[in-house]
Amino acid sequence: MGAAIWKACGPVAIPLLLLSVAVFTVAFDRLAFWWRWWRGGMEAHRHSADQPRRAESLRRRMAAGEPVLQAAVVLAPLLGLLGTVSGLMDVLRELGPQLLLPAQAPLAGYADVLLSTLVGLQITVVAATLLLLNSGLRRWQLQHLRHPGG
Repeated sequence: MGAAIWKACGPVAIPLLLLSVAVFTVAFDRLAFWWRWWRGGMEAHRHSADQPRRAESLRRRMAAGEPVLQAAVVLAPLLGLLGTVSGLMDVLRELGPQLLLPAQAPLAGYADVLLSTLVGLQITVVAATLLLLNSGLRRWQLQHLRHPGG
């Protein structure tokens, strides 16, 4: 994030940054997991699906990171809105009781208060996509392991 984004996001810049780091960490973990899964072949995991303890361990490994992604889907847009509301309050304070723009201030600069919402929504889209993709792959593979032919 550049300095302008940090300033525009206001008090939620650090939480949004931490949340985005968490989402991308989970993304790299899931990418590595599924890469190893496909390279290792499903046959190596088929015996795990038949034994209850191993099957549960396999389900947990496949679902790793999903709680972080679920939290990001909820928290990121809320943090973005919080930043925007905080920014709007500052803008209104700056405009004064008559709500007049200062002569030297361009109107476009006030649009920066929406940046935290944009960042929050971008994090949400990435987290939701990863969550749906991972849970879909997990269900598909567990179904395939239980019923190899169909």
